[in-house]
Amino acid sequence: MRSLFLGICILPTSLVVGCGFGEVLDAPPVRALTGPAIPVAPVQDPLPLDSFNVDPCGVLDRAEVAALIADPPDKVKAERYSFGYDRACKWDQFRAGSLTVGIPRAATGSLEERVDQHKRDPSKFSHWRELSISGLPAVEQVGNPPAFEYNGSTLKACTVEVGVTDTELLEFRYSQVNDAKSQYWGDDRCAVALKAAEFVIGNLRGR
Repeated sequence: MRSLFLGICILPTSLVVGCGFGEVLDAPPVRALTGPAIPVAPVQDPLPLDSFNVDPCGVLDRAEVAALIADPPDKVKAERYSFGYDRACKWDQFRAGSLTVGIPRAATGSLEERVDQHKRDPSKFSHWRELSISGLPAVEQVGNPPAFEYNGSTLKACTVEVGVTDTELLEFRYSQVNDAKSQYWGDDRCAVALKAAEFVIGNLRGR
């Protein structure tokens, strides 16, 4: 598994709210390691999804949930989630943040199709970045408009989509109540989504 932590508390103020740590982590999590954009197809080293398909909520351990959502993660609720996905898990604690990791419905298409959609109509996205993570092609995107209403609250989200095969993508979507600040990530929602992707890819490759 990749490194979780920095040894000392020297981080940009935009990344860490305060310098105290929770009950699980003794140092703040480091940002995900990303690389430049690579071809979205063919995927050179496909990611095995067998264990994810069996137990999507088992792809993050307690320390990883603490790093991404809340530390300690005792009040984070993890449940299978099906709205818009073939298989997914959602980790949620109101105001601490919500993370959904899943395989979107087949109609969403592959990462290659997603990139083509952006080329045809970039106005659908307020933020778009093509990159690579853990050797896989990916995009980081925010919808347009960036804020949306859900269950009476105004939310903002960032989504990272990773091409795990030539025809499938794995989606990482992190959302926050508009004025909320993450314990370790502030309001950098894309940093959380990328770190979730790094964790999950590493865990799935190790199984």
